[in-house]
Amino acid sequence: MTTVAQVDRLSAATTAGAPSVEGGRDGAHGVDVAAIARAGATSEGDLSDHEAAALAGTAAQGGDEAGDSFDYIYSRRIACLSDPAGAAAASYRSLQTHLLAGHVRDGRRGLALCASQRETGCTTVAVNLAVAFAQAGINTLLVDANLHRPAVHDFIRPSSAAAGLADMLASGSDRRIDEVRRQVRPNLSILYAGGAPARARDLIANRWFKQIIDDCMRSYEFTIVDTPALGDSTDARHIAMSVRYGLIVARRDVTLVADVRHAVEALSGDRVRLVGSFLADF
Repeated sequence: MTTVAQVDRLSAATTAGAPSVEGGRDGAHGVDVAAIARAGATSEGDLSDHEAAALAGTAAQGGDEAGDSFDYIYSRRIACLSDPAGAAAASYRSLQTHLLAGHVRDGRRGLALCASQRETGCTTVAVNLAVAFAQAGINTLLVDANLHRPAVHDFIRPSSAAAGLADMLASGSDRRIDEVRRQVRPNLSILYAGGAPARARDLIANRWFKQIIDDCMRSYEFTIVDTPALGDSTDARHIAMSVRYGLIVARRDVTLVADVRHAVEALSGDRVRLVGSFLADF
């Protein structure tokens, strides 16, 4: 099983010219993004009634530019909200600080979070990182681009069914619609996955997806994109190529070093710039 040291010694496994993720450091920009997150939940399943009740102040209201307001319920797996003084929240804030200093401040406005397999905690990291950026005053957009197994709505659940990325993709570039839920929290907007159609893979691979992502990165200071597992389909690679920058997420005692090595090689081969790795421990 994977340990911190094993994940952070992956530089020897990267292809020639690929950025080293040893110690989670991007050799070109000095972004140290290796961290350990400890949280109470063990998987990315549905939000339970117990979770909703256990989080103080679970219900919050957000609104969009049209004046419509929505209620949201927050999972206690969002450590930055449920336990802001805890170790998990501190590690997400540390990751946010490093990315802000060495990635966002350099004008890089997007990041795709990628994992080699399911049950790695990629969505957990994506949601917590987005909340941490929003809490730091950065106008942040969280995109659920996992049209196969969307999970962002399990962490921040809207009071009504949310259309999203799939609906925008299905509408086509000739009939643009905007399904971003704005100001879900201060400085945090969300583009949910929406009603994922059977042809999700074809939608992700088309040019319209890249245009949507480009528009998002122009409109927000930082866009975080949650992706499906690399082992499930080629979608994660298409998404990362559109965003151009990626972060590898691994999970202690779940992710194998060989799987992370394969993810690094695949994304580097697609000319995705990897800023580092994040090892989750929950």
